[in-house]
Amino acid sequence: MRKCKIGADELILWLRKNNIASAIPNDGIQGLGQKIYDIIVIQLSGQKIEDSVQSYCANTDTDRNIGKFNLPKTSAQYSIDFDKLSDLYVKLSDIAN
Repeated sequence: MRKCKIGADELILWLRKNNIASAIPNDGIQGLGQKIYDIIVIQLSGQKIEDSVQSYCANTDTDRNIGKFNLPKTSAQYSIDFDKLSDLYVKLSDIAN
């Protein structure tokens, strides 16, 4: 089975660009990071491969896009089967419910 490496920062960017979960912070027990972990690792049998990697989309503390309800400065990285990517995005689209 072919695997895809995907970061929580990429998924949070997709959520923010599509105005999904705009009231949910990135971190915390009910935050997007935890919800993404639950979807990928628990529901879709993916793996967390790195814990805190510099995000590509925002890289300084003064970047206007970094913030609790914007983009994370660092994020976890995951490995997931390619054939589960569509399930991932469907589950992400329901994340605010």
